[in-house]
Amino acid sequence: MKNKAFRRIVTGLVAGAMCLSLAACGNKDVKQEVAETTEEVAEGAEEAGETAEDDGGMMSVEDQIKAVQATLTYMGGLKTADDAAKKIELCMFRNDNGDIIYILSDEGSLDYGMWTTEDAQTADGQTYVKLIGGMSEYGYYFNDDLVTGIIVDPEGNVYDAVELDETASREYVSKTLGG
Repeated sequence: MKNKAFRRIVTGLVAGAMCLSLAACGNKDVKQEVAETTEEVAEGAEEAGETAEDDGGMMSVEDQIKAVQATLTYMGGLKTADDAAKKIELCMFRNDNGDIIYILSDEGSLDYGMWTTEDAQTADGQTYVKLIGGMSEYGYYFNDDLVTGIIVDPEGNVYDAVELDETASREYVSKTLGG
């Protein structure tokens, strides 16, 4: 019971934080999701408070991060090749609700959220997925081998990309949670 309640709290907090930037844009569906998530977090906090009193304490940050990690399914990741002029890393996870959560690092600046996507094309006509909703618009495309592709920066520059593995991607999840 305790782990379930804490999982709801932590997952709700993460989802709420990720939605807040989108809610500020005026999206009614996102505002409703934030309201529902806030309500679920409050209910989970009550349950967790009752079980925490029984245990005499709260979950550690490390345990909370593990609980959130358990709710996420790794979908893939790319990073600019080692010889690229810019270091960009992008990874994707699916949460328990089926939403895709993107985490992006551009030269160490971290951004994440449940962004919308649309198809776009590079100047030479290559189709890619454009990410909308973060601090800036980025793009990506996985080649057929699913471990190489391209990353497109906000200025439209296209970089060759290689796999960002699950271990490195999950480290970004921990960073977004303060770990």
